[in-house]
Amino acid sequence: MSSYFRRYLRGERVAVWEELRALGPVPDALAEDVAAVADETMIRVGQDVARIAAALPELGWVSADGVEPHEPPTEGAIALADTLAEKVGLPFALEACLRRVGRVWFPGDCEALLLSYHLEPVPRGQPPGPEYPDPLCLPSAYTLAADWDEHGTEPGYTFALAPDERRKANVPGGTHDLTLPSQVADPVLHGIAGHPTTTLVDYLRTSIRHGGFPGYSFAPELAPAALITLSTEPDF
Repeated sequence: MSSYFRRYLRGERVAVWEELRALGPVPDALAEDVAAVADETMIRVGQDVARIAAALPELGWVSADGVEPHEPPTEGAIALADTLAEKVGLPFALEACLRRVGRVWFPGDCEALLLSYHLEPVPRGQPPGPEYPDPLCLPSAYTLAADWDEHGTEPGYTFALAPDERRKANVPGGTHDLTLPSQVADPVLHGIAGHPTTTLVDYLRTSIRHGGFPGYSFAPELAPAALITLSTEPDF
């Protein structure tokens, strides 16, 4: 039987990830193969994230809190991700994301993208929808390490991967969470408005397809014209 990784490289990307999710906890015999798929996936995600992050300032984007939109993983962060995989037990997609993508922070203000954090108007309704563009956020390995050290022994531990759509728009809200420890290939993300069973890889696909702002997927006809300069069909 051909490996998942070889099939992935041949272009069977969606089918491979569907089959990996169906495995549940990944058997030891398949771990190396699954890790290769996850690693290649997140290399490609990282390239798309870097492209979007470089383009955002050209559109007038201003960070919500002054930090850069993308901080690629340092050698220290990569080593820490390896440690967390052994110490905590991470889903394959999350581990690869920490090692290959790094910290992502797209919330901010940008009139061209109808993106409002400090600007008016304040969203009035509830997500999902174009009032809540859901700018992509991803944590660094250091964020997970600090959270695990503080809360990891609590029963039913969940990791807040990112603020939710409301908090990314600077209104009171919650978080997008995943359950740890886990040995699955692609973890379910909880708290995604309109997508209660989406997984990390599928969420990233939607994000890249809509230029880093997956909230526009619910009403693409209302997306700002400038979004087309950031959007691309994901190749992962």
